[in-house]
Amino acid sequence: MSHQNSPIQLLLALVFSCLSLSPVSSQVPLDSPSFISPETEVDYTPLRNLLSKQQWREANETTLRLMLKAINRDQQGWVSREDIAKLACWDLKTLDNLWKEYSQGKFGFSVQFAIFVEAGNKPGKLVNPEFYDDFGNQIGWREDNQWIIFKENLNYSLDAPVGHLPNPREQYQITGGRLNYTTLTQRMVECNLVSYQLDQQPIYQPLEDTNRVEEKPRKPDTMK
Repeated sequence: MSHQNSPIQLLLALVFSCLSLSPVSSQVPLDSPSFISPETEVDYTPLRNLLSKQQWREANETTLRLMLKAINRDQQGWVSREDIAKLACWDLKTLDNLWKEYSQGKFGFSVQFAIFVEAGNKPGKLVNPEFYDDFGNQIGWREDNQWIIFKENLNYSLDAPVGHLPNPREQYQITGGRLNYTTLTQRMVECNLVSYQLDQQPIYQPLEDTNRVEEKPRKPDTMK
């Protein structure tokens, strides 16, 4: 009897071995018994549970809560650029990987990063406010040339634009939180969530001019 079942067993073994080679599976330990950060001791299991049920709004709010806890700002409820620069890499990668896994690659910080750079922005430096506005337009954080009111007007569904979530900010900010977010993109590079060359020159193409093939950004004044 065992000899008759061995081909099936071999087939199942092959299938599961192939699944284990999935790029996303290698990044996100979905079968891990614990999602507790070895660096901050923050438990990311609640976020995984919400994302697995596609409870996007609750997951977005939980992302903020866990980020605050990871950088010891949960009592204050807000963060500075200096705080974001200290966010543990394990925690940032776990947040990103969970969002990407359960949205099938549509949401996540690293997904946002690609759009951020394509709009002409650079990690860690506010190159030009117009470039950041373009980034906000593309991922649905701006409408009618205005930043939407966070968090009420976010689109908590898979119908949202690519990169729309997570956006873990509690309230409306006139500039879309551009200084903090630009610092977060630098942290993505430092933690190897994304690949970016410091001398890379992003291509910027305004949304209103779709006929031009490419346009390099004008040399801006450096803004802190």
